[in-house]
Amino acid sequence: MKKIIFVFIIVLACCCTFCPLKSYAAETGFASLSNEYCVKGDKILDYYERLQDKSNGDRYLNAAKYFYYQASRVDLSNPNALIGRARVALYQNRIRDAKNDLMVALNFNEVNPKVSFYLGEVFFLDGDYSEAIDYYNWAYSHGYRYDYKTNLKLGVCYEKLDDVKRAKKHYTNAINIMPASVEAKARLQGLDAINTDYSKVK
Repeated sequence: MKKIIFVFIIVLACCCTFCPLKSYAAETGFASLSNEYCVKGDKILDYYERLQDKSNGDRYLNAAKYFYYQASRVDLSNPNALIGRARVALYQNRIRDAKNDLMVALNFNEVNPKVSFYLGEVFFLDGDYSEAIDYYNWAYSHGYRYDYKTNLKLGVCYEKLDDVKRAKKHYTNAINIMPASVEAKARLQGLDAINTDYSKVK
């Protein structure tokens, strides 16, 4: 009887040891498949972004959206799938949908700078520049300090809120990151012209 009990304990211990590993392997497999869908969606969306003529771009957006939704079906918590869906929604001017997807992504991972950047984009397009600054700044402080778009958008937000000093700082950062930037240079020159005291010019 003691031998039977001992064998039962050994079997139970083995099950407890190896079952989590199998579960983890399954989860990893799902995550991998979900990421594969995201990569396909990203390739299509990146191609769309490079198109000069976007008049017939809906087919690319819908194709990308399909892969992101497949990724979410496999792994609901995949932030790249939620970000991808939000990017498509922003291009289709579905700001509320984009915000919803990104808020879900933020709930799963509160420290993801990419999620914060795109939440900044959502609030920027919605005209809420103070809220956009909060999210852009989080991204800026957590890996996006040398990102051209983040600095440019921060510059625009601060300019909209009449914070010239901070606007100039981020426009200058954007120019340093991308010296060929026409927009950042034009905006910085515009601020310089507005804030020149022409009464002292002889």
